[in-house]
Amino acid sequence: MRDIMNFEQQYRRLNASSLALPRYRNNIGLAEETGADRCSTADLVFTGLLVLIGAAMQGFAHKTTDAAIPAIFFLFAGYALVTFVFSGKPDEQRVFLLSYAICIFAGGLAQLYSLVAFGDPQSTSDATSFLQIIPNSRPYYTWWEINHLSVDGYPLSRGAPLAIAIWQGVYRICSSLGLDYGAYIGVIVNALVIGLLGCITVRTAREVFGDDSWRLRRVGILFAFCGLFILFGAVLLRDCFTTFFNALVLWGLVRWLCRPTPSNLFIALVLTGVSALAMMYLRLSSIVLFGFFWFLAFTCWFLEKRFNATRLIIIFLGLCILVLASQHLMSYIRISRDLQTQSLEHYADILMDTSESDSLGMALLVRQPLPVRLVLGTAARMIFPLPLWAYFHSEAADYHLIKGYHGIYQVFIMPLVLAGMFLILKIFRKDRKAAIPLIFLAIYLIMSVEAVIATSLEQRHIAQFMPALLILAAVPDTTDVQTRMLVRRIAIGWFAVVVLAHVAWIMIKVVA
Repeated sequence: MRDIMNFEQQYRRLNASSLALPRYRNNIGLAEETGADRCSTADLVFTGLLVLIGAAMQGFAHKTTDAAIPAIFFLFAGYALVTFVFSGKPDEQRVFLLSYAICIFAGGLAQLYSLVAFGDPQSTSDATSFLQIIPNSRPYYTWWEINHLSVDGYPLSRGAPLAIAIWQGVYRICSSLGLDYGAYIGVIVNALVIGLLGCITVRTAREVFGDDSWRLRRVGILFAFCGLFILFGAVLLRDCFTTFFNALVLWGLVRWLCRPTPSNLFIALVLTGVSALAMMYLRLSSIVLFGFFWFLAFTCWFLEKRFNATRLIIIFLGLCILVLASQHLMSYIRISRDLQTQSLEHYADILMDTSESDSLGMALLVRQPLPVRLVLGTAARMIFPLPLWAYFHSEAADYHLIKGYHGIYQVFIMPLVLAGMFLILKIFRKDRKAAIPLIFLAIYLIMSVEAVIATSLEQRHIAQFMPALLILAAVPDTTDVQTRMLVRRIAIGWFAVVVLAHVAWIMIKVVA
């Protein structure tokens, strides 16, 4: 009896510990999957209502009753696919339903707003340009034409031929079914992609946390209400595809780090190869980062157990390959540097066109040397826009309104992210193996944000790496009293920084 009581006390202490991540529970046999194998009826009903309301708003904006047909079809098709692939995993199924429904609903709001404010269901310039490319009847563009034709000196595909081909294929099917032409079709396709992206994100979190339903649910909810993901699922932008393929690479690498077997390494290589091929026709510059991600993953894998015979052999072979491929490696670095320079010049020109020459953003970011730009740019993107209400004005497009919402969303979840990074250090001291995937996610996120700051300075490009941020936000177990107090202390300091940043902005504006 005394042994049983001692075991129960140890169980409670482990369960209450802020470091008791599912990997610890799995190792001592305490992990349990909670909940049913499928989503509840309430989840399905709530999703159906949001989809129907959102489709009705999109149909009204385009003066058609056809919007509900593709919205409902992709809901059932996507849910059937997710249920088949992630059988018995309700958290992956739930995030698909919630993300897809919110994107359809937000798309309806965005199109109604754009119609009332600007007389067009799409008020984002990129969305209207993509829609103009997609023909509403025969003849349709061939793959060669999408890749090689130019209009007014600009590529027909706007640098995203794969996105154009996917959208055109769906529009072609809808046209053959007699559905009215409109931006709503492409938006619904984007919502489907975002829903599937949510599944991959939660699946990646499951690799790290195991079957911890509480943390997986948190990742799913944070994903579904993330402003940048809502933007990509509610407006006709290609970023939903680029983010999807980046998430595939992340999933493969995290899966291998959690279970470093040859088969998982092969799966990670295949996912990276497929994603690299797709990114060649979506956003070419992002492929460069894949090489750095693999280098980071191998470094983390090596640090988990340090030296052993297998690692020594792999290091020796790797050094031999580096020597033999040194010329190609230097070309890779040169391409990375050239892409960075070209991207920065391109987006600097955009900033120059959209802001005054002596604006605060231009003075503090674009014109600064790279090291200074990295530091200031990272801080600026954590509190963006500055001020947080900058995008909420009468002439704002739907694009800017959703980005304004994301700025507020990001400010409120940052304390969880910062607390997660702090707790990773404690986890590392207790269990190196459990901490390695989390360390990889933290460095992956920082490296990716720095890459965006060094090139485009565009907030929405950070969304490609947001899945890692959301997983880190689920590390703190706020049901534990000590962890909750830690998050509160970090939140107080963080919100103080946000307030001081706004005070500084107001003072600079007054002086100027």
